[in-house]
Amino acid sequence: MSASLEAYLVKLYLDRDARRAFLADPRRAATVAELDRDGLELAARSFAAKRGAQAPRGRWARLLARWRRWRGR
Repeated sequence: MSASLEAYLVKLYLDRDARRAFLADPRRAATVAELDRDGLELAARSFAAKRGAQAPRGRWARLLARWRRWRGR
């Protein structure tokens, strides 16, 4: 896979508007033959969930994480 194709796929995974425009335009979709549309949406949702699940790394967040780990023992 070429670096430019990988970069384009990253954009499609991360940018909802770019993904919608890509899927709505058959000419764009034809440029990436046999692209798994369901897989694209599934991966995009998965990446978004992972980004949303990342905890902030401020002082209070670290203390809270430590407290939760301690409490769970």
